[in-house]
Amino acid sequence: MDNLMQLAMDMILCLLIAAIIGAIIGYLLGKMSKCDKENEEELPATLNSYEESDAVRKTAAKTVSKTVSATPSVTPALSNAEKEDLSKVSRDVEASQEEMQAFKKNFDGIRGERPPYLPAPRNGIPDDLKEISGIGLKIEDKLNELGIYHFDQIANWNKENIRWIEEYLVFKGRVERENWIGQAKILAASTNNLRKS
Repeated sequence: MDNLMQLAMDMILCLLIAAIIGAIIGYLLGKMSKCDKENEEELPATLNSYEESDAVRKTAAKTVSKTVSATPSVTPALSNAEKEDLSKVSRDVEASQEEMQAFKKNFDGIRGERPPYLPAPRNGIPDDLKEISGIGLKIEDKLNELGIYHFDQIANWNKENIRWIEEYLVFKGRVERENWIGQAKILAASTNNLRKS
């Protein structure tokens, strides 16, 4: 029984030592977490400029979104059909503006006279300008961008039109050398005959 008593006393002593050690560790961990919190509060002062600007940008975005969502709408109530029409008109205007900007390239400094052009191919169907020897896909695309879609347009070019096109395409002498106008006249005549029949 003395052994049993001794064993119980040893166990109690071990548990007491473990409790004291646990209390000390808990106390130290509590102190460390306080230090970490104090350091975190001081951290924004030591951010580099990238982190600062990123933080400022995020804060500003949150502020703006809150302000915008809180601002009452001044747009009158529209029906769904009116909203759809307005949206379509808006898209059409944007597309037209983009087309006009692409179409109105800076032609200053190009010598000669720009050939007559069309806003779109007649009947919505352009001629296949690649049938003219010397005109490939890229040149056909450039001519179409300029509003030249048909053989008869090319067939009616004068010397100043040829000069302008050659300078625009950066192909000096190519139109005459490859006889684009002669080919276009033949193709325009055959195309007209096909349309008449």
